[in-house]
Amino acid sequence: MTEAFDLRSTSFVDDPYPTFAQMRRAAPVWQEPFTGHVYVTRYDDIRHVLLSPDFSSDRADERMSRVPADQGAECLRPLLHDRLMMTDGSRHRAMRREVSTYFTAVRARQYSDLIRETVTTAIAERQGRDTLDLLQLAVEIPSRVILAVLGFPPHDHAALRLWTDSFYEWLAHSDQPIQERTQLALRATGEMYEYVRTRVLQAREAPNDSLLCHLVEADEVGELTDEEVVANLIGIINAAHETTTSLITNGTLALLDNPGEAALLTDDPDLMPSAVNEMLRFDSPSQIISRIAMIDTVVADVPISERTLVALALASGNRDADAFENPDRFDVSRQGPVNLAFGHGQHYCVGAALAKAEAAETFRQLLPVINRSRLQTRPLKWRPTPAFRCPSEMVLAVDW
Repeated sequence: MTEAFDLRSTSFVDDPYPTFAQMRRAAPVWQEPFTGHVYVTRYDDIRHVLLSPDFSSDRADERMSRVPADQGAECLRPLLHDRLMMTDGSRHRAMRREVSTYFTAVRARQYSDLIRETVTTAIAERQGRDTLDLLQLAVEIPSRVILAVLGFPPHDHAALRLWTDSFYEWLAHSDQPIQERTQLALRATGEMYEYVRTRVLQAREAPNDSLLCHLVEADEVGELTDEEVVANLIGIINAAHETTTSLITNGTLALLDNPGEAALLTDDPDLMPSAVNEMLRFDSPSQIISRIAMIDTVVADVPISERTLVALALASGNRDADAFENPDRFDVSRQGPVNLAFGHGQHYCVGAALAKAEAAETFRQLLPVINRSRLQTRPLKWRPTPAFRCPSEMVLAVDW
């Protein structure tokens, strides 16, 4: 683990895949000198860690240890500790049981009319303009859908996106100082907490068939605590914005850069499910996720000490030639192993089916426009974090 790789450089954020390829060849399990974190970059090794009981998802203490003590950030701890994605074992299974009911593949199909209407409306509101702010569109669609699923007012999507951005800038690595990011996250999560808490109170007074009311009922019968309800509502909102927005923007970029594949998809719309899976594999929205080693253990013959943070490079695993043939080629008809974009095992993303359904409907309606568009914002600027991959701006010159 002595090789040197710079995972904080602008060039890495702009295009991480050459570095990931070097890591898979030279040091597939590599310890970064700056943090001591261990990076795992091969498909099979990542799957092993995600399935192993030797590694925990509870990273709240590690995340909080990066924040200076004088920042007054302890109030952020329960928002991490009580989230589905940071729990393990029976606690995780209990939370997942309450949340996942509203995000199954069957439910995603039941939301098809909602998704179709949302996409149609969002695109229609922009027709006739010379340019299309693709990032704005990609933010708005999942925002409106998840708010409807939760039972929140649809006009609140803009405020929720701002809060989400501030939280993820804090949660992931960024070029902003940790003190500044922490203060932004404190303000954003404080406002978001009050917003969600108000909605919870309203749901108690006027119950309906929304996910919000379902979680409130679970709270009232003791299945979830107040803190777990709020933390998981915030977590669902965060995740729904982040992943689907990136899937739509990154998928659009892949189609623009590969017009032959876009033409193939246009000629055969039945390829849409495999095309969306390929978008997820080719340029994963969540590039890196983390686990904590609970004991002294070994990955690919490399010793890993207890309490070490292990960074799983999902995006690298999805470009591993040992798992995927011609992995650097974008292929909308690709068949083969399940990609790692939504994780693997007990923590496989509960919202995966909904995110895929939203992306599929968006591209069904948007593909004719993409085929007549060009990207104005080149070179692309990417959000300054290696953990999540999404352009910071993306504008198309369009011919409706």
